[in-house]
Amino acid sequence: MGAAESSNKQEEGHARRLDDKEYRLYSLVDLHGGGELIPWIRHALHKGDHTHIDRCIEEKLKDFMYNQGKGKVEAIAELVKRRNKERNAMLGALYRKKGKGKSGPNILEDFNQEGVNQGDLKKALKLLDGGGKGGRGESKYREITWKLDERGQWGENLVGTCMIQGTLLHNKLATKLMMRYPKMINDIFISEDHYGLSPLHLAIINEDPYMVNFLLAHGADVNQRCYGALFGCDDQKNSRTDSLEHEYVELSLKTNYTGKMYFGEYPLAFAACTNQFDCYRLLRARRGDPNLKDTNGNTVLHLTVIHDKLEMLRLAYLSGGRLNIPNKLNLTPLTLAAKLGKKTLFDQILKLESQQGWLYRSASNVSYPLAKLDTINTNGELNEDSALSLVVYGGMPEHLEFLDGVLGELLDKKWEYFARKHWRRSFMAFCTYYAVFFMAFMNRPFSKTTNVITGGAISINGQYLNYTIPLRMNTSYFYRDTCHLWNYSGPGWFGYIRMFCEPAVLVMVVGQLLLEARDIKRIGWKRWWQVLKYFPAKQMYKISLILIIFVVPFRFLCGFGANMLLVDNWISVASVIFTTTHFLYYCRAIKFVGPFVLMVYTIILKDMIRFMMIYAIFLVGFSQGFFFIFRSCERENELVRSSDYDNILKSPAEAALRVFIMTIGEFMVLYRELNSCSEYSHLMATIGKVMFFIYELFVSIMQFNLLIAMMTRTYEMIFLTRNEYRRQWAMVCLMIELALKPEERKQAMLNYSIPFELDHKKRAINITKKILGEELTEPEKEQKEKAAAALREEKRQLLKKRLKNEMTKKVGGRPTTSYFDTSPLPFNAPSRARPGIADLLS
Repeated sequence: MGAAESSNKQEEGHARRLDDKEYRLYSLVDLHGGGELIPWIRHALHKGDHTHIDRCIEEKLKDFMYNQGKGKVEAIAELVKRRNKERNAMLGALYRKKGKGKSGPNILEDFNQEGVNQGDLKKALKLLDGGGKGGRGESKYREITWKLDERGQWGENLVGTCMIQGTLLHNKLATKLMMRYPKMINDIFISEDHYGLSPLHLAIINEDPYMVNFLLAHGADVNQRCYGALFGCDDQKNSRTDSLEHEYVELSLKTNYTGKMYFGEYPLAFAACTNQFDCYRLLRARRGDPNLKDTNGNTVLHLTVIHDKLEMLRLAYLSGGRLNIPNKLNLTPLTLAAKLGKKTLFDQILKLESQQGWLYRSASNVSYPLAKLDTINTNGELNEDSALSLVVYGGMPEHLEFLDGVLGELLDKKWEYFARKHWRRSFMAFCTYYAVFFMAFMNRPFSKTTNVITGGAISINGQYLNYTIPLRMNTSYFYRDTCHLWNYSGPGWFGYIRMFCEPAVLVMVVGQLLLEARDIKRIGWKRWWQVLKYFPAKQMYKISLILIIFVVPFRFLCGFGANMLLVDNWISVASVIFTTTHFLYYCRAIKFVGPFVLMVYTIILKDMIRFMMIYAIFLVGFSQGFFFIFRSCERENELVRSSDYDNILKSPAEAALRVFIMTIGEFMVLYRELNSCSEYSHLMATIGKVMFFIYELFVSIMQFNLLIAMMTRTYEMIFLTRNEYRRQWAMVCLMIELALKPEERKQAMLNYSIPFELDHKKRAINITKKILGEELTEPEKEQKEKAAAALREEKRQLLKKRLKNEMTKKVGGRPTTSYFDTSPLPFNAPSRARPGIADLLS
């Protein structure tokens, strides 16, 4: 075994060496600690003699570089084509994508750059290229030092190969190379996975502040961007496309920002994501901008939220990072923390944005701006990207923790100022509608309807008849038996109640549909559905409104036969069921009922559906098996004697229904008939009993107990979640908010908010809360200690004053000079009583 492993390792090492031989670069420095230059740099460091290494660099490296190390200007479009070709070579034929856009004429194709003045060339390119900048601040030309065809497997030059190793020898060699050829400091990787990676990025990844300082001191580009797939989001790698008009990669906007190596392209972002404070300060000192956006629109503050770097977030904010910059998904650092469920970072950002009114001992009064916190904007429109909306509709378990604290206070104010009033009004209106709808349905002549649908086989009194009574079809249209629902005077006072209630229901339904259409027009179909999809009871209620409208045409078509009356009945029954379930929507706002409503939804959507998918397989298989067994018994009976045999499984559908009934406990009928089959076919009866035993064991016992266990787990999971009620209640609050007009929402927001002290154009929520010790920052702790010291001094002075007043009362009720010296005396010492007047006179 050990010999085999050793052999495999030798083969892998040999394969790596063969791969290295494909790249001439690795003859100088390879990826395994070898190469021609390594012994010479080791000799130089040990002996102090740099002659050999300098000569080796001078002689061997010039052939690998353009213009003997002076570099060459290359069009960005050519580099993008090369990157796109490499990506398509790695992907399958179905996933290959061509570059988009037009590159335009390349003015460098017929231009010989050897020996030319590079400064004059750059000035000319700036003039020809409109200042050398594209639409996003991107130049259409890049200076390349190392030849494109002489690079390593990752598109790196020799400096990159050395810094990938990261050892002392390799770093010294890289430093020497950059001192000799300064253009290599900004020479980037050009492969698909590492495109744009510079020595500065590598120094940060290696956690080497010394190298970072060296590179910055020698002209490294502090804003160089790294577009490599390795440093992007995992869920965006398959959507990467190129355009010949710019250098950056186009990505799908839909992402959850997953990926341990998503560092945000800029060196400053790399330092923040890897939590390197020294490197970050060095980059900021060289004017690294923390507010620059990467391809996803994320700044340094966004990336500290994504990678959960609390201390780095504070440093980035204090060093100039802005919290109001949105990314391409319109998420600021605050709302991004809410979306990703980062509660600690969310609270920290809130603290940074807040304004403290007063602080007294462990209590404080704080104002929090509502700009990205509340679902209502200053103009009364809905903000679907607000922190409150993302938390309430997020669905992550971590989001429940957000409903304590500031967002919980905000919800309380919403409920207090407008939601409770509108909830009660809506509930009373629905109860009124339901009462009228209930009376309209329950006062229908059900017995007459049954008589008509069955063709007279069941009388109006509910008796089964052996004959049918012909329906009246030759009378006028609305006087036919199939149109008896149009006859309101026949049934007596029940009919008159129905005559009043049915038009009232229709008017209320039309009114509700018009209001719903107004809401959809005002907020948009997409936003309307995003909110409604979390309320199954509300969805069924909306469906019931549409079904009631469909009743009208079928009521008018009653004269075409009993089928129209049957459809009328079906729609009406479905409407009653769907309307009744709307009470569950109002129950979600009640504390002791809301979580149980969610349990019902969750059990149906998760546990029941998964169980039914598995149960259906067993049901179909066993039902058809029992069907063939009973059919065989029936045929054997016909061969033995010509008596009637009662086959209870006459069709596959009936067999499935019987087996389902057997699952819930009623199995005696099927087993009795199966046992009687043994008189005609003992073999089939035995097979049937074995199937019956297997079915009862694996379906009735095992699977149903499994279902019970799944439902119990769901129940306990929701019941033990303390804030689940608050989420259900919050959803109801936001649903009520959705139905309000913008003017009403704006007025409500003005009622529960105050002007923000730092900017009176903004609104804020004012909260008085108790501060815990761990929530305080260092300045706040110092302020609290000073306040406590001042309070102690005040108490001391007050106590001293009281003591003085007490002593004054004992002497005579007026302030006098005491005759006793109150300073302490040693034991048995003579008294210090002051001499009397007589003594003084004598």
